[in-house]
Parts: sequence; structure tokens; C-alpha cells
Amino acid sequence: MNEEQLNALWATLSRPRMAQYLEATGEDRERALQLYVWNARIGAEFHFCIQTCEVALRNRIGAILRAEFGDTWFREAAYLALIDDGRQADLDQAATRIRNRKQALTNDQVVATLSFGFWVGMLEPRYNPAIWAAHLRAAFPGLPDGRARTSVHQSAVSALTLRNRIFHHEPLISLDLSKTHSDISNLLSWLCPHTSDWVRGQDRVQTLLRQKP
Repeated sequence: MNEEQLNALWATLSRPRMAQYLEATGEDRERALQLYVWNARIGAEFHFCIQTCEVALRNRIGAILRAEFGDTWFREAAYLALIDDGRQADLDQAATRIRNRKQALTNDQVVATLSFGFWVGMLEPRYNPAIWAAHLRAAFPGLPDGRARTSVHQSAVSALTLRNRIFHHEPLISLDLSKTHSDISNLLSWLCPHTSDWVRGQDRVQTLLRQKP
């Protein structure tokens, strides 16, 4: 890459955006760009396992809430009395989106519309006695003996945090991505070992991690 091309790219991307990449490469602009490209590729490669994890988690927790509170769990008084303001705001936002699409407020529509953050939030300690004391093993049949809701929540938070960083195009280069990948794999295996095996067969995250510039 010649100096003119390099300067043009730098003007487009901006030095503030590239600051972490420059710091990691000792102010070598070409290497910083290579790291920037790798950052985008590793984020894209993570998308498949995170997407599958999100879908599996929401479907499983949605099924538990439906079993515990009924088909319209999202508007049942017993459920609404449990949740915090954040979960209520998520439900209100989902209901607004569904109505704006002129669709019925059904279990399937609510489950599909709620954010990943909502489902991760449902694993917080406040829901342990009322929901997870009775349903943890049904929701996570692959959870090993000795592991509890805390382990599931921690892995789910790890997956959500990385997802949000990827979706906001943030640098991933300083993160322990191998550990996060393990957290996501564990969560999937606790939800469904067969699904976890399938994802592992398609997954190239570890290969790309070894190719980091």
C-alpha cells in the first residue's frame, strides 16, 4: 500500500477510531490496518455461535415462563410482580414494536421480539427462588452437577457483552476472546449438547484467533 492510499484510509477511518490498533502495533499504520481487518473478521465469525446461543436461550426461557405463568405470561400479574423496571421496559418496547407491525401480541411474537438482554436479565439472582429453583435443570439439561444458575448467568453475560461490542463495531483486540468463545460454547452445551456439537462443526473462531496479526 502506498503512502497516498494509507493517508486516504486514515482520513476515512480517523485516528481516534484507530487509536487502540495503533497502540497495539507500536504506531505502525499498516499493521494497525491489518489488525482492524482481523477485528472485523473475528467479529463476523462470532456472529453464528452468538446468534444460535441467543435463539436457543430465548426459546428455552420463553418455554419455562410459559409453563410457569401460562401462554400470556408477559401480561400475567404473577409474572409482572416479579420483574424489575428494566424487564418491564423491555416488555413495553416489544409490545409497541409488535403493535406497530400490526401483529397480534402472542407468545411467539413476544419471544421473538424481546432483546437478548431481556433473556440474560431473566437469569439474574432476583429470579432464582421464584423461577430457577424449580426450572433450572429443565431449561439447561446439560448443566453439570455442581454448576448453578450463577454459572449460566455469567456465561450469558459474557455472550451478551461480546455481542454488543461486535454490533457497535468496537475493538475486540484486548479481550480474552478464547474465554468468551468457551463461555458461549458452554452455554450452548448446557442448553442442548447436540446443538452445541452442530455449532462447533461450523465454527472457525479458534482458527481465526490463531491468525491474529
